[in-house]
Amino acid sequence: MEAMAEAYAPHDVSSIFVYVREAHPGEHYPHHQSIEDKLDRAREFQRIFDCRRPILVDDLCGAAHRAFGGLPNMTCIINQAHTITFRSDWTDAPTVRFALDYLLDAQERRRQGEKLAPFYAELMGFRSRDEAAFDRALERNGPRAVSEMQAARELWARGEHLSAVQRKRG
Repeated sequence: MEAMAEAYAPHDVSSIFVYVREAHPGEHYPHHQSIEDKLDRAREFQRIFDCRRPILVDDLCGAAHRAFGGLPNMTCIINQAHTITFRSDWTDAPTVRFALDYLLDAQERRRQGEKLAPFYAELMGFRSRDEAAFDRALERNGPRAVSEMQAARELWARGEHLSAVQRKRG
């Protein structure tokens, strides 16, 4: 995402990273206990992943994360009128690039005088799954993160998560 942020900067596209929570806490990276702890973790994230974008840190309750939908690893594109023009429940670089190119093309067409009307659309995206990289991140967080994910994967394999979703809708 860093390379993409740099590539789109000349098109007047700003990019920020919002640090919301520790998605898979473990012994090495537990749940945040204080805002100072969360700020320290965000700085460490910035260093480890060479994040050159500005990082905003959500409060301990996750108010910003919930306000934007509370989706996992989400991405939003917000235009200069402060309207969300793209939202995805996973950050997937090819999909974000597709959305940015689409929106920039519409902006250019408007500049050239074409009359465009906004409309709502949904897209089911498909992202690459690098399970080895994901598992390395879990290991970095600690053994508890690894064991909890293994238990979740076993639950998913048995289809037990589907009955929980049905009860929730119910």
